[in-house]
Amino acid sequence: MNSARPQTSDFTLEEYFAKDVQTNLHLFSMHVRHVKGTWFFPSHEHFQYEINYLIEGCQEFTINGNTYNQQAGDLLLIQPGEVHFNRSGNEKEFTYFCLHFQIDDGQLLPVLNGSNQTYYPCDSPMTSKVLPHLNRLIEFSKKNVSLQVSDRMFMLSELFQLFGTIADELTSEKERQIDPKMNEQLAFLIAEKIENLVKNTHIHGPVDEDRIGIDDIAAELGISPAYCNRIFKKRYQISPRQYLSSLMLQKAKHLLMQKELSIDHVAELIGYRELAHFSRQFKRWTGASPACYRKSITD
Repeated sequence: MNSARPQTSDFTLEEYFAKDVQTNLHLFSMHVRHVKGTWFFPSHEHFQYEINYLIEGCQEFTINGNTYNQQAGDLLLIQPGEVHFNRSGNEKEFTYFCLHFQIDDGQLLPVLNGSNQTYYPCDSPMTSKVLPHLNRLIEFSKKNVSLQVSDRMFMLSELFQLFGTIADELTSEKERQIDPKMNEQLAFLIAEKIENLVKNTHIHGPVDEDRIGIDDIAAELGISPAYCNRIFKKRYQISPRQYLSSLMLQKAKHLLMQKELSIDHVAELIGYRELAHFSRQFKRWTGASPACYRKSITD
């Protein structure tokens, strides 16, 4: 006689989930180039993002008709499709580091595409923060032999840290430009999105606080999770996650009052696929199991 296979939730006391992450990176080229003062690269465009960092000398870089006199230590972020050309800024030798990449990432792309700033001087916050990553990538670029597997993984790790640092600084720049009067409107919008998320849990699946898309809401609004948390808490005196929990608890209590609904069905409507998980969470919220709570309000 075959016995039923036990559910994972029968043994799990606590668990944390990292959401499904998919990122497709294509690094087309990454190189260090030392050139003569007469060198130039003719006007062109491409569908990759380009990062250009001047190591030594002076470079004149024109992008969409705007000319930047790039000095040693200055950084340029070039969007796909932007027409650009570069040459020596003083007819002397110069050295630069350049990388071309495409990345398919649902959270990173809106941040990259939402920026209208191209030129970052050597003393800018952006350049200061990315410089350690750039220096390590420059060292990888100088290796003349094929990279070993470990080196290749370390190089990719450095690239992703670079992208993360750029995204963080671009988001911070955008936040610094936001009119303070807009913060309250943003807080209301965040609350509305959380309310809709809880309202539609039975459609979108589990949204308990271990899996909730607060980060996704922040990304959709073009702000960082930290900024999202800060402006929301200033307006409502609780964090977005605490607001989420209060709404989910309110919804759970309302559904448990409806005797015709089984507790399994209530768990499903709240967004839990497993009753045991819902029961544990409800007990954390109230100190009582869903069954005990229902009994206390119906007796």
